[in-house]
Amino acid sequence: MKKLFTIAVLSMLALGMNAQEKKSWNFAEGLSEETIANLNADATNWSSNGTDGENNTNNWKNNTKQSADTYWMANGQVIEELRGLKFDIGKNTSNSIHVATTKIRLTRKSTKITFPKLANGQKITIVGRSANGTATNRGIAPVQSYLVFQEEESSPQYNGACIFVGNQVEGSEGTYTFVWKVVTEETDSVDVQFQLTPDAGIDFTLFQIDNGDGPDVEEAQPVAYLYSGDTSSDYAYAYLSGAGDKFALTEIDVTNTTADTDSLRKFQGVVISPTIGADNAYLNTIKQTIAYVPVLNFNPNLYEAWGYGQAVPTQQSIMRVIAKNSAIFEGFDLETTEGAVDLLTDGGVTGVKLGEYFAKDDTIATLPVDLDNNIEEVAMHMHNAKRNAYLLLPLTLADMEIANQDVISQLIPQALQAVISTKKDIVPVSTPVITPKLENGYTTVTITAANSKAIYYTIDGSDPTIESTRYEGAFTLTDSVLVKAFATGDGYTDSKIAEKGISIKVQAKQPTITLAREAGKTTITLSTDDPDVSIYFNFNGAKTSALSQVYTEPIVINEIATISTLAEGGNFLPSEIATKFIGIDGIDKNNIRLDTLSHFDANQTDWFINDPEVSGEASPKASAYYFWGKTAWSYYSSEVDHEETLKDITGNDSIVYYYKPDPEALKVINPLNENGWVLKSQGQVLTGELQLAPDAGVGNGATGRFAEEAIDLIGTPSKGVITFGAKNSNEPYTARIETTAKLAGPFDVIVYCGNGNNSGAGVLEIQTSADGETWTTLDTLKMASTQRYIKRTRASYNETAEVFVRVAQVSGGTKAQVYDIFVMNNGEYSQQYDEEALGITNVQPEGDVVRTEIFSLSGTRMANSGRGMLIIRKTYANGAVVTRKAISK
Repeated sequence: MKKLFTIAVLSMLALGMNAQEKKSWNFAEGLSEETIANLNADATNWSSNGTDGENNTNNWKNNTKQSADTYWMANGQVIEELRGLKFDIGKNTSNSIHVATTKIRLTRKSTKITFPKLANGQKITIVGRSANGTATNRGIAPVQSYLVFQEEESSPQYNGACIFVGNQVEGSEGTYTFVWKVVTEETDSVDVQFQLTPDAGIDFTLFQIDNGDGPDVEEAQPVAYLYSGDTSSDYAYAYLSGAGDKFALTEIDVTNTTADTDSLRKFQGVVISPTIGADNAYLNTIKQTIAYVPVLNFNPNLYEAWGYGQAVPTQQSIMRVIAKNSAIFEGFDLETTEGAVDLLTDGGVTGVKLGEYFAKDDTIATLPVDLDNNIEEVAMHMHNAKRNAYLLLPLTLADMEIANQDVISQLIPQALQAVISTKKDIVPVSTPVITPKLENGYTTVTITAANSKAIYYTIDGSDPTIESTRYEGAFTLTDSVLVKAFATGDGYTDSKIAEKGISIKVQAKQPTITLAREAGKTTITLSTDDPDVSIYFNFNGAKTSALSQVYTEPIVINEIATISTLAEGGNFLPSEIATKFIGIDGIDKNNIRLDTLSHFDANQTDWFINDPEVSGEASPKASAYYFWGKTAWSYYSSEVDHEETLKDITGNDSIVYYYKPDPEALKVINPLNENGWVLKSQGQVLTGELQLAPDAGVGNGATGRFAEEAIDLIGTPSKGVITFGAKNSNEPYTARIETTAKLAGPFDVIVYCGNGNNSGAGVLEIQTSADGETWTTLDTLKMASTQRYIKRTRASYNETAEVFVRVAQVSGGTKAQVYDIFVMNNGEYSQQYDEEALGITNVQPEGDVVRTEIFSLSGTRMANSGRGMLIIRKTYANGAVVTRKAISK
């Protein structure tokens, strides 16, 4: 028996998840007695800022900063009048918020107010006035772009994005009312934030979401019900018109209507009745509404007429639900029925085969026609699930007679509500982005547009239409032209026309690399025939000018390396990279120091010692790690070593006392992982920025932690620095980075360091010691004059004795920064240059060797690699050249 007008209780979709818990803050209504008592009792956080005629406090200002992530409190309790709001007062610590009995005042610019969890379509009303009678620079503006100013509901808006609330401008009391609307495609709720700008000092009397905290009165949602003939046998109409106050149906007989697509798009949803036949003249108008307004269609027999697919009659009365969590099936026990829904009491549901337009749609339910052969037809599908969705619920007029009334009485209203909830304003497709990629003699053009279905373009300067060339993928141009493009989208209006001039360039020629070799050094000259280009070079294999140094004069190096260079500028594309191995004449193979004997690396893993007693902080951070705290301590003890009698400026004797060093002043930091190095100091601060990464290129005048010159990137410093900090006045520099054991010479020491100060650089030395007590200077570190730039120093220790090695500050300013210290020797890797060890048996040409070149086939720096193919090229006095190759371990 049909239960035609027995509609099940519906559980409809809620707009947004975890909705705002409070919707109205009317400060003009005053404060509760409890709030006033809590403010008066909390002198730590709140103090009086004004009294009434009876000398009772009626205004309080904050004394301390409270968290931006919580509601504001007084006396350990949330201030109920502020519950639901979050205030971020930024760097301010006090007196930023004044709570009064009739208002709330925000006094500091950049203060932010957050309204958590609002849904698309909700409105925010703010009423306030300037706290200054003449100021015109007091304003509030939204932070997020999805907040749209509602001009017709607001006081005048001034100066573009900023809303000014000077109280001398409008209203007898100078109050302003501003309204914004949340316009977002997010399906979940979003946080909404406003900021005081450009200045603050504003009294607010009302914040309100929608209609405030009064009971929400849901108006019936306007729905166009399209039918043909009459609705007397149309149960879908009966169930929707009987669904309480949820839907306000406007019946439109498609056999006699002038309603166009614009008229239909103004409804919250459109329903296509099963009474409409496939030969109806109005079908094209209906087709044009799909994706522009939520649509619920009951008639699968229209698909072929639309060109969107084909109806497929089946013998299946039971659908298998795929999207079990969909709100369409709210209240259905799909777990018990394993997803089965009895749509009909007899006969079969008409499914559909989807054409190209619907091919990528979400399948909601299927009809299992032949499970043995895995054949299923689509029963329900949703197009554009997140905006202006289209949904098929297959119930032909004939099916209505045999439908399971208990099921469809619930399913039909929920299906309509599900599509209506996707209602979105119709907006244009994003303007296309035309991206040229310049190649040698041609340009490849790529065009993209968010939310587009098709892009059309021209190259003759004319405006494109849908008759123009359709963009199918990147295309190539060999002449300079103007490209214009626009995009169409499903459910969007056409985009604006974008245009971009396309130029054609050819590639510059590679620079010429000329070497002048002398004993102990090589001079490199770079040249090009084109005066309009610049030449760039580097020693770390970089392939762009941005990571290289501009060439201005010949480069002199005294260690083997590989140079990379390119030409760029004028009307040319960057040239191909030219590389060349740079050998040095007169190098003794026994002095080729390529093996890493020891390496100090200021990394987080070794040097982030999460111990408050070491760091002097309760919660140290690797981004700014203070070994032994931030304050220098005294190098000297209170014990007098000796005294001297000197004449003061008046000629009188004056005794000067000299104190002994304090043996307790020595502090040592051992790494978490033993690596052969320690940090030591007897009063000077050492700090670590253990997550600090150097930039990959050469400075060229830019700020950042770049190498000052390309030669400083023969090798690259690793992440993290140790900074040599402050010391007590008139006391020595004592900070150093030191090896824990002696290292056998001969070896080279390579140090990467920088100046972390704006003024004078610190003077750091590489030192060696046979006993760990008496230190000899090996070299002074090169230091960049520009703050943070990185310099590289290589110094040679040519003795055979074992010594300790350290880098220590001896004078200068503070904040010298050490990245890495490498100790390099002639070890196993270097020994592969020995011909006998390599098994080379070629007869040596007559005469002395006048040149030996050693390089890696890959062109990479050899100093720390330890891997790769090595090539030894020897030139003899008689002009013979012998090349040897060896594979390293």
